[in-house]
Amino acid sequence: MRIAYFTAYLGKEFTEKYGKGRKFALSGSLKSQGLARAMMAAGHEVTMYSPGVTTCDARIGAFTEKETYPEGTLTIKYCDILSKRRCDPINQLRMARYLKREQRQKKYDVIVYYNITLGAALMMPKMKGCKQVLEYEDNIFNKSLAGDRNSFEGFKRWMYKRIVSHTDGLFSVCNGLMLPEIQHKVLTPGVINEEVLSAVTFSRHSLTKGKPVTIILTGGIHYSKGGDLLVKAIRHLKTPCQIRVFGNCNLSDELKKLVEDTPKQHSFVFEGYCPHKELIGILNQDADILINTTRSMGVGAQAAGFPFKMMEYASTGRPIVSSEIGKLNDEFNSHITYYEEESPEAIAKAIESVISDYEKKVSLAQELQKKVISQYSIEGLSQTVSTLLNSLVNCK
Repeated sequence: MRIAYFTAYLGKEFTEKYGKGRKFALSGSLKSQGLARAMMAAGHEVTMYSPGVTTCDARIGAFTEKETYPEGTLTIKYCDILSKRRCDPINQLRMARYLKREQRQKKYDVIVYYNITLGAALMMPKMKGCKQVLEYEDNIFNKSLAGDRNSFEGFKRWMYKRIVSHTDGLFSVCNGLMLPEIQHKVLTPGVINEEVLSAVTFSRHSLTKGKPVTIILTGGIHYSKGGDLLVKAIRHLKTPCQIRVFGNCNLSDELKKLVEDTPKQHSFVFEGYCPHKELIGILNQDADILINTTRSMGVGAQAAGFPFKMMEYASTGRPIVSSEIGKLNDEFNSHITYYEEESPEAIAKAIESVISDYEKKVSLAQELQKKVISQYSIEGLSQTVSTLLNSLVNCK
């Protein structure tokens, strides 16, 4: 099949040419790259169409770049991009027009849309003669702003209804987003690429006596990620711990004040941005416990999404503490230590439970490591992708 993939991917050439030293968030591009490669591994031709990012402070002309992977050559096409703050709607509109013109010439069999976006809402009703697949990554109704708020809910309801009514197939990041109205759907919670596989080991980890327990959070520390909850949890920990946070963001003044009040037996280190391959090495080498404090965001258990980092955490074989948003299915969940209440006290209690029963938690983590590497490598994900694409071909 010929597949067009509408997603805000940043290729190597784009990053080098227009990044100018900026540190872009990694998870979106890594997830899109993994899914594209899985579709290529399943024998399909994939072209990405990207509206880029709004943080380069530049006007970027349309261009094409190619990346070569073991599965084949991935083509990435960019429309004219106004890479300035709050210009994403403009870029979405431009890419929608660009891809509609391309479809008249290329005649794609399938178009995959990353998330519920303005571009997808504008395109889908007009894209006849091809199957349309929604990759539902983040619940559009998430209350991810401080104070458990969401913005533009009326407009988002319009986009949701419009897109879902024209969706033939669904790649869902979690079971809570496996929309019942879509017949053809599969679960695609993450992908483990060769950067991860080359960094992780399968040796059994243990705590070092007399040394603080190292707890690592990746992906930032802003409100939706629950960073404030983690910092507040430190004062409820009895065992000396070092908290390390990696992410492309800055500490707010409120968080800085909370960090200053960290009890002396603990420490908090904000590491900032770290290249992906280096970060995976740090997790494998330094982490005693990996933590996900992402808030549930007011949409019910497991319905907000599934953090990309959870799959990479699981690949390291280290014990994981997580909020309910890190739940996937029974097979996955039975290997993780979850806390129910989103409170500093509940987080601290979950961490202490892992420390007190560390040997058992490591055994569970190593069992999970084998499972996720088998199921969510590029090869494993390609089998899942094939299931969906074959069902679309065979349906009337």
